[in-house]
Order: sequence, then C-alpha cells, then structure tokens
Amino acid sequence: MPRLAFMLCLLFIPLGCDASRQQWLGLYEMTGTAHYSIPGLGYLSSPVSATWRVSEGTAVELLLSNVAGGCSLIAHVEEERALLEPGASCTWNENGVLFTLSAVHGSVALADGRGHFEMAGRVTATAWGKLYPGEFFQNATLTRVGP
Repeated sequence: MPRLAFMLCLLFIPLGCDASRQQWLGLYEMTGTAHYSIPGLGYLSSPVSATWRVSEGTAVELLLSNVAGGCSLIAHVEEERALLEPGASCTWNENGVLFTLSAVHGSVALADGRGHFEMAGRVTATAWGKLYPGEFFQNATLTRVGP
C-alpha cells in the first residue's frame, strides 16, 4: 500500500542547521513491503512505493513529507540513524475504507544515498461504520533521487 510510504517521512523529520544533518536532506524513492494485521478485516502484505522529501523543520530536526500529500512525519538524528518520533500519524482512503496509521517506533539508516527504513505501530481501519484496530510493520529501502 503506497500509503505506508508516508511512514518513511517520519524518519526524515527536520534535521536543523547542523552540517552533519545536511546529509539527510533531499528527495528519496521508497520501496518495500508493509504487513498489516487487522482483526475483523484480515492479514495482508502489500508493496510500498512512494517518493518522500526530507527537509529541516523549525521545531524538529527532520520533516518527512510524502510528495503525493497526505502525510508528514518527524524524526531526530542519533549518531548515524534517524529515529521516528512516536505518535506521528497519517490517514488515507482506499476503496471506501479510511485507514489511520500511528507510528510507535521506527528508524532510518543512510549511507551513500541509500538506506533502510523500518517502522511499526498501530493502524485503524474505518469501514461500514465500524472501527477495526490492528498493527502494522513496514520494511523498505530508500534511494536518494534528488536534492
């Protein structure tokens, strides 16, 4: 599900002015797989593919934004990793079902314009007037495609 790509953005939240954080800034293609477990709706694995922009934030180190819209996430940098701030969420609609994802933890590691992103948390599907809470895990790679 492309909507999970938004999670990636969580890891790239504003880095601030520190020169060491400049390496994170740019445009990235994300590809990978998201796994969902939503009791009442089922279990599924879905491909994830999206473009994310990582920029500096005013109140956070990194801001990750899905270029297609609908999701902006925040993260902070510790050593060589960007760590997702818990609680960031994204929402999308697919085939009449509203999905809201809330990240519990996640990280991104980059080297030479490529990286690995993993994230996990809660997902809620709203369908037929009912809420279906569940969990998700996303495992993806990032490739820098522009400044």
